[in-house]
Amino acid sequence: MSRSLEEIKQRFANNEEVCRRVIGIFSLMSNKTRFRILCMLAEGDFCVNEIVDTIQMGKVSNISQQLRILTLAGVLEKRREKQHIIYRLSEPKLAMLIKYLETEFAEETV
Repeated sequence: MSRSLEEIKQRFANNEEVCRRVIGIFSLMSNKTRFRILCMLAEGDFCVNEIVDTIQMGKVSNISQQLRILTLAGVLEKRREKQHIIYRLSEPKLAMLIKYLETEFAEETV
């Protein structure tokens, strides 16, 4: 069933906040290192060293900087466990989005 033009106009008039959030998330994911961090954290909670060892994208300082950006943006949460800072995604919806993107854009292996 097709929506009327008036229904579409009303929906667009009311979705500024949704647009802002989605554009913000995709903007964060447009950086390869940040996207890989988010992909890893979609699998579970990890500390900085585990993230660096897994994604192999440079120095700890670069990963830490990207983690800081993602945390300040509200995409990640962190907690302390003894001597480690553990990171996790702040929203389960983000994990679902990342897994969807990975599934849809993964190259098929023969």
